[in-house]
Amino acid sequence: MTSQAMKYTIPSTKYTPENTRYGMPKNGVTLPATRYTVHEWTGSNANQYMTAGSERTSSHNLRLESERLRCETADRTRRTQKDINVKLQDRIENITYWKTEVDRQLQKTDQEIANLMASKKQLEQAHVATQLPHEVATTCLKHREGRLSIDLVHDDVEVQLLKEVEMIENVQALLQQRILESDRQLSELRHCKNNLEADLKDKCSSYGLDSRCASLNNGSLGMGIHNNAVKIDPKSATPASYEAFSHDNITNSEKQRVSSCRQRELNEHTMHQTSNDLQNQAETVNESFRIRILEMITAKTNLEENLNQTILEIGSMNENIAALKEAIRLKDSPMRVAHMRLNTRAYRPNIELVRDPVQYGLVEEVAQITDSVEALTSKLNESLNKLYNLECNKKALEEDIAVKTNSLNIDQSQCLRLRKTLVWRSFRPATMFSATTVCHSKVPIIL
Repeated sequence: MTSQAMKYTIPSTKYTPENTRYGMPKNGVTLPATRYTVHEWTGSNANQYMTAGSERTSSHNLRLESERLRCETADRTRRTQKDINVKLQDRIENITYWKTEVDRQLQKTDQEIANLMASKKQLEQAHVATQLPHEVATTCLKHREGRLSIDLVHDDVEVQLLKEVEMIENVQALLQQRILESDRQLSELRHCKNNLEADLKDKCSSYGLDSRCASLNNGSLGMGIHNNAVKIDPKSATPASYEAFSHDNITNSEKQRVSSCRQRELNEHTMHQTSNDLQNQAETVNESFRIRILEMITAKTNLEENLNQTILEIGSMNENIAALKEAIRLKDSPMRVAHMRLNTRAYRPNIELVRDPVQYGLVEEVAQITDSVEALTSKLNESLNKLYNLECNKKALEEDIAVKTNSLNIDQSQCLRLRKTLVWRSFRPATMFSATTVCHSKVPIIL
């Protein structure tokens, strides 16, 4: 029997009382309005047989097709679900990998932030440490303004002190610049840290959700149909953009850590170099002080020796003046005798008033004594002038010694003693960073 049943056409002839061969029903029995022939009846039954067979065949085929479809869809569903489970595991492994990488980078970034903050703190301590040397140098300059007279000289000590003040101020400016650079680098590192933390938080959330999805099976409870979730969001990330996002965060983090490492190396080099420069300059200033103090002690000693000799000379000169005055005084009596003799002999009468050798001798004696007195008086005046000069020189020497004493007191007792209170130490500790935080990148450092 074919799948298509044969169709039989039932005649549409209507049986009425007029066209029946039996005529009107008898005995008052009412017959149906429509009557069929046996052939029609037989055809109708055959038609039903064929239709039933066709429907059974179609139903059988449908059952076979349904069974095949059930098996096919069940197998496809199992395979699809298995493939999804594999993909979920792959996705979980991928998330785990990136989560581990991001977490590792986050820990390194945290460590680098701590290291750079420690380096910045050392810069700040170094900056504070320069304040006392600057104050000492400026105080020494102020003290040395108290030098007097000729000692108020622009000597090598003053040159070196001014150089030290300028160097300290330049070092302070350089350290402040390094602090600002470290602040900017810390800001970059914290920005990277925030990105890594946000990325890690999202990955942890995604890991939990996908792990929950991987644990679901056909027998899990609490499952339902969510039609709104059956869609692909066009704004969602692609696997490539997902990996690129995390890769960019990691790359930027590594880049900023390298920059931070270079900044720490630069900070360390700056502190080490500036500390050495300041210490060398401080030693130069102290050496200039020692040389200058030795020069002033030598000058003061020489002045004191000259003063002692001058005092001795003043004493000798006073004795000389006294002797000259005595010599002049001693010439008075012989002068009076000679004058008295001349005056007495002037009364000789007449011819007795002769120009004899005695008269010439007395005149010559008076002239000689007069010349002697004049010579002695001249020498006395010269000695008095010299004594005055010696006294003035003595006063000048005493004043200069006082000036030198004042300068020695300033340089030796005030400045050098003040500078000896400074104990220079390197700005950079011996172990600034642990071995795990040492940078391996070779970066040229230019100050």
